[in-house]
Amino acid sequence: MYIPTTQAIITAGLVATGCMSPKTSMKLSEIASGSIMDFAVEKCIDGDGNQRCSKPFLVEKDKCYNIEWSTEGALSHTTVEVKDAGSGEMVFYRDTNGEWTPDKGELVYMDFKPKVWKQGNDTVDYKVTTCK
Repeated sequence: MYIPTTQAIITAGLVATGCMSPKTSMKLSEIASGSIMDFAVEKCIDGDGNQRCSKPFLVEKDKCYNIEWSTEGALSHTTVEVKDAGSGEMVFYRDTNGEWTPDKGELVYMDFKPKVWKQGNDTVDYKVTTCK
C-alpha cells in the first residue's frame, strides 16, 4: 500500500493549482530569502532559538535557480547544502554563489555550513531567484 509523504501531498496540491506549471512566466523572480545563522550547530533551531536552516521552498524540475549568500567579515567561510525537506538528503552543494537546475521538482531547504573547522556561528544573508 502506498502512503504519500507530506512532500508528495504538497507537491500534488501545487501542481493541481497551477503553481508548478511549466507555462509560468520566465522573468526573474525571488523564490526564497532571509538571514539565518550558519549550521555550525547541527540543528535547524538551536538551544537558544536561533534559526539555522532556511524555510522550505519549492523548486521545479529543469528550472534554473540562482543561489547567492554572504556573511559578515572579509571572507565568507560557508558553503550551502540544499536538502530534500522530506528526507533531509542533500540534493545539491555549492561553495560559491551560482546556478542550480534540479533534476526533479521537490520541496527543499538550505543549510549553510562553515568551511573552516571551529569557525561558524555567523549570520548568513541568502537569496534564491530564478535565472535570467
